[in-house]
Amino acid sequence: MVSVLLTISILGTSPSETMAQGTNASNATGAANATGTAGGGETTVVMPLGSSASTGGQGYEPDQSTVSPGATIVWDNQDNALHTATSGNPDTATPDGKFDTGLVGANQRSKPVTMPTEPGDYMYFCTLHPFLVGTVTVQ
Repeated sequence: MVSVLLTISILGTSPSETMAQGTNASNATGAANATGTAGGGETTVVMPLGSSASTGGQGYEPDQSTVSPGATIVWDNQDNALHTATSGNPDTATPDGKFDTGLVGANQRSKPVTMPTEPGDYMYFCTLHPFLVGTVTVQ
């Protein structure tokens, strides 16, 4: 079944779409729930079902994203609990003010959040579930 769907998907994709998909860093790493575009586009990070349970083993998908300076990220909450994506120190649950989605309701998406323009690694966490952590690399 998967091979049939894959074949149909490939046959229905134009060569330019195939080339564009092949150059997407998220697709190249196999992160199925991450999407992004080059040149400051928008990336999606998923808060999967079960990510509110510390024993669930679920985390942001992907837990590491790489974006251009000033790009936007949307967090897609597919869980049944509220979440945030708040930059700062997850060990102390201290926000640093670089970015914050605010509360994202169950089965809702955050508004696009603009990433810093300064290159670097930015850790973030859920203020309601501090064990839920991720990193955005701006480069």
